[in-house]
Amino acid sequence: MIGEVIPQLYSYLHSNPAAAERSEFAHILVDEYQDLNRAEQGVIALLSGTAEVCIVGDDDQSIYSFKHAHPDGIREWLNINVGADDLGLEDCRRCPTRVVQMANNLIGHNILRPVPRPLVPMPANGVGDVRIIQYQTIAQEVVGVSALVSGMIAGGTPAGDILVLTQSRAFGTPLYEALVAQGVPTKSYYAESELSHMLAKRSFALLKLFANRQDRVALRWLVGINGNNWHAAGYRRVREHCENAGTTPWDAMVQLESGALSLPHTGALVLSFREIQQALAALEALPDLSGVVDQLFPQGQNETRDIRELAIAVLAEIEDGDREALVRELAIAISQPEIPTEIQDVRIMSLHKSKGLSSPITIIAGCVQGLLPRPADADLSPAEQARHLEEQRRLFYVGITRVKAVPQDQKPGTLILTYSQRMPVAEARHAGIAPAQQVYGDAILHASQFIQELGPAAPAPVAV
Repeated sequence: MIGEVIPQLYSYLHSNPAAAERSEFAHILVDEYQDLNRAEQGVIALLSGTAEVCIVGDDDQSIYSFKHAHPDGIREWLNINVGADDLGLEDCRRCPTRVVQMANNLIGHNILRPVPRPLVPMPANGVGDVRIIQYQTIAQEVVGVSALVSGMIAGGTPAGDILVLTQSRAFGTPLYEALVAQGVPTKSYYAESELSHMLAKRSFALLKLFANRQDRVALRWLVGINGNNWHAAGYRRVREHCENAGTTPWDAMVQLESGALSLPHTGALVLSFREIQQALAALEALPDLSGVVDQLFPQGQNETRDIRELAIAVLAEIEDGDREALVRELAIAISQPEIPTEIQDVRIMSLHKSKGLSSPITIIAGCVQGLLPRPADADLSPAEQARHLEEQRRLFYVGITRVKAVPQDQKPGTLILTYSQRMPVAEARHAGIAPAQQVYGDAILHASQFIQELGPAAPAPVAV
């Protein structure tokens, strides 16, 4: 599997000190070093026995712990590589000076920084335009932000100059719909998060089986999803049979369903498998892959809207009828979306997706406690919870520093932070927000603690 490639490479290099690869390279250059995990950093070390190595990165922008990023690798680099040169790139050539001051104050609250490296503002970038706005309700926040965006465009701002960031589809989806309804060219980048919905998961798993009946991951998920403990006991018997008979899980399930094979305690699995077969038969009856996409990701289904758009785009690029290409290219489009820097649309995405981007106008919506920062898992140790909070603060730091000042083009660099005072309890729970309190079905929200941590350079919030 893809996730095993690097550990396998590390194991090979570590176990073979005479391997030619360990002395093959004269120079190694690594960008975004803070985003690598331990195994990846270990591979770099094993490949660099005779190489000149240059790493580039910033531990203040390490935001991928869910991918096992290891920021301590860059923090410890100079201690491990004694005599290495340390070349600082502190001048912030992107952001207006006010945003730089806010960013420095924010990240200064992180204490696990062995060498604090504050950004140096560039006076030529100007002060910029910074606003912090509180709305009464999330519905009013959606209306307010969409009015801000449409007003800017009406005033001559190119849609591609506007970047909207939010950690919750509870805000991103209605904002997208509001802007589209107003005729504003808008592109959403939430397809990956759509796969958190059960409906999207089932449809994507069916698509994978439709393309390849031997997809063991998709089959295992589909036959187990409705079962107690995923029908683990029954599936264990299926796997044991496959290992002994040299067959595949799909073929074994076909034999079980037809009665050609009998295994104890697999009745519930067979019932689930019959439902899968019926769903696949319905897909097989469709005339083409466009019909399959329409069936699995129907128009108007909010839970899979972005996946549907990506699937339609993929269909236009592959050979007609190539099922495996559809699955392969769709998976890449979902997990590794291409976000061009020069586009004609307002972009709406998560803060994680914005890494590496910049925009003359950056709006971060939904700046409420529970989204920014998201709470740490209760079972984490105090030290782990502290590390989680610091990464959440780094995420906000990355978000606010996306804004780009281009004074010579009359683009001062605009940063707008918004949040609301309340939202329906059901929506708050769906977004993973634990409200400060509840009043008659409304969740009462608190502004993100990061707003207060922006320091004296930040403007006072205004109520709308």
